[in-house]
Amino acid sequence: MTVLRYASRPAPAKTRNSAPVSAGRAMPSWLCDRRSLSALLALCSACAHATEGGGNSYPVGVETNYNGVMLSDGAHWFAYYAHYSATHSRHAAGVDNPQLARFRIDSDVVAPRLSYVWPGLTLFGARVETRVVQAIASVDLDAAVARRGLPPLDRGGYRLGLADMAFTPIILGWNWSNYHHTIGIDTHLKTGSYDVGERVNTGRNYAQAALFYAFTWFPAPGFDINAKFRYAVNGKNKATNYQSGDEATIEFSGGYRINPGLAIGVNGYVYRQTSDDWQNGVAVNNGNRGRVNALGPYISYNLTPRMALIAKVQSEFGARNRPQGTRVWLQARIPF
Repeated sequence: MTVLRYASRPAPAKTRNSAPVSAGRAMPSWLCDRRSLSALLALCSACAHATEGGGNSYPVGVETNYNGVMLSDGAHWFAYYAHYSATHSRHAAGVDNPQLARFRIDSDVVAPRLSYVWPGLTLFGARVETRVVQAIASVDLDAAVARRGLPPLDRGGYRLGLADMAFTPIILGWNWSNYHHTIGIDTHLKTGSYDVGERVNTGRNYAQAALFYAFTWFPAPGFDINAKFRYAVNGKNKATNYQSGDEATIEFSGGYRINPGLAIGVNGYVYRQTSDDWQNGVAVNNGNRGRVNALGPYISYNLTPRMALIAKVQSEFGARNRPQGTRVWLQARIPF
């Protein structure tokens, strides 16, 4: 979600006219712990995507594992750490942006999350959950704009500050034998640190709303398949009069549970910007539509029945109009 201001923009191109769980039963501890690790959503990571300045509100890649299974009733606390590093900034043709003489970004994010499943409350036969997340991001950008016959123009910067708060007011969850699924609404509030004069910001200065659907399927003992489909609409940044385009993401994983405490597998995501960026009524950079894919391994381990850890690596490829790098996640359920 970090806003990056590291390069001047090209001229605009066009103008605008198996763990069955019933609603009343608790989940097995191994499933509850592992599902809780993957449910960290709406954390304003400093991992760059498309849209204004190369940033994004939603940290695509966080919701890869057991995203269709709702937690047991009551409050659940989580903590996570994310690191993103990239030395390539791809343009629309998928090669390094020739406008940049150099480019490197490193970001680190820490965040707590509170999830509350309302005891005894059902809607349309589903249990109901609410989530809130507040992240702190550190972003280090080293970038310079290439200038013919002149030294590169430095456009780097550093910022440590609050990210935009993520609030998911309602998630509905159904559990059908070996198939579990949820549907909900994500929001990102305009609460993060932002200064229009800064080259790097940890807030976006606009809100986002998204509808999502997620499922978890246990096709055979020990195996699981998970996916989350999300479509987001962005508000306008009134400080820059910039309207970022809509975004679609698919986050996924497939894993094998070696024993009740240990699981391994692969995870990843697909990100596509589905509509153009606009500024002052003009499409930016032929729409500036970003895209990227990522894939990598994960491992999760239950330390105790109420504490579990998961580590994930996601290596990006096929980027367009955005950086391409590697993301590492460390996520934990805290036994409060």
